[in-house]
Amino acid sequence: MSPEKFIYIGLMAGSVLFPFLFSFEKQISFYKKWKYLFVAILLPLLFFVVWDAIFTANGVWWFNDAFVLGPRLFDLPIEEWLFFVIVPYCAVFIYEVLKLYLPRIDFNKAIYVSYVVLVLIFALLTLLYSQRDYTFFNFLFNTLFLSFMLFNNWFKKHLTHFTLAFLVALIPMFIVNGVLTAMPVVEYNPLENSGIRIYTIPFEDFFYFLLLFGMNVMIFEWLQKKKD
Repeated sequence: MSPEKFIYIGLMAGSVLFPFLFSFEKQISFYKKWKYLFVAILLPLLFFVVWDAIFTANGVWWFNDAFVLGPRLFDLPIEEWLFFVIVPYCAVFIYEVLKLYLPRIDFNKAIYVSYVVLVLIFALLTLLYSQRDYTFFNFLFNTLFLSFMLFNNWFKKHLTHFTLAFLVALIPMFIVNGVLTAMPVVEYNPLENSGIRIYTIPFEDFFYFLLLFGMNVMIFEWLQKKKD
């Protein structure tokens, strides 16, 4: 088997290594929250896998056989399934570390207003790109989810930490996704997205990540709130 076939799985392994090891660091003790994290990863995974499988079947995007190991489930490489476990694990780990080391950060009205503006922009993009499936559904789902997130007042106190964690997580996301789209491990139908790219990464991917991470964190916090 050629070394290129280990690129996607290697990226996933490299991404999770340090977050996993530091999960057992005494002060962080992230492993103690795995019971909440498991559900917070599983539920969005089900949503995204269905979305992913439908788009793959319809040629919105596809996976290059040269850079994946081979086994597929619902036409998705095993690495793609791992993506929806490992990326949320790493992102929620970043979120928890920021909460630990920046505990005094509280609700910020300017950030809340920024999300309201984002919802309006996403709604507009949904209308403008109604004929391009990736762009349309990406911003439609973001519009609906962010509206739901803002509507739930209990989440306001987590909004600032969530936003900071998302901005920090964009750094490893840019590296990993940059490799995936540069090789390319994942290829996109140009007729189904806006055509705007940052480096080799489709513009929509950044908000795909926002939606995934938002679902992970909101479920993660809701489960802890429910327990309390």
